[in-house]
Amino acid sequence: APMGAVGAYASADALVSEVRSALASAASSPRVIVVGALGRVGSGTLALCEAAGVGPVTAWDLAETKRGAPFPEVLAHDVFLNCILAGPGSPVLVPAAAVDDKERRLSVIGDISCDPGSDFSPVQVYKQTTSWEAPALRVTGGGGGVRALDVLAIDNLPSLLPVESSEDYAKQLLPTLLLLAKDEQMTGAVWGPAAELFRQHVAGT
Repeated sequence: APMGAVGAYASADALVSEVRSALASAASSPRVIVVGALGRVGSGTLALCEAAGVGPVTAWDLAETKRGAPFPEVLAHDVFLNCILAGPGSPVLVPAAAVDDKERRLSVIGDISCDPGSDFSPVQVYKQTTSWEAPALRVTGGGGGVRALDVLAIDNLPSLLPVESSEDYAKQLLPTLLLLAKDEQMTGAVWGPAAELFRQHVAGT
């Protein structure tokens, strides 16, 4: 059945509890791979997986992907959680050809980085983001020896946890705001470049 609509959770604990309940009713625990595991997004994803009892989880970062595509190991998992910051030279982790690959075990992609319109997207099997109302995109329904494949790509995902997201953002932002009291002319290492970028945009350069 298609995944139903999602909404904001009262707390991270509520989200963890829901995931634990879903896993308890599953026939088996999914094999999960997180790529970009050492970054902020990836480390948070791993922490959530651990708290919810998801596993086993394979954690990859630059050391595992620097050899370049293809990456059959990604397709050998049930769930792939993409947490990399894509840019020029980023590896293609799930190519378009994976949709029809009969050897593919992968059936769910959580594209947390969520940049389907980018030329550098490491997930090449979909072209548009999903939404709270329809969080999962069915890329293929399977058949003919090929597994079904769903992609979740909600671009405002932190809003699912509004309390924790707001607290974390404020914790990061406050020290930077406090620097303004000592750098009213905006010439310091933090506010200087920001002010220069602002002036460039105002000037249209």
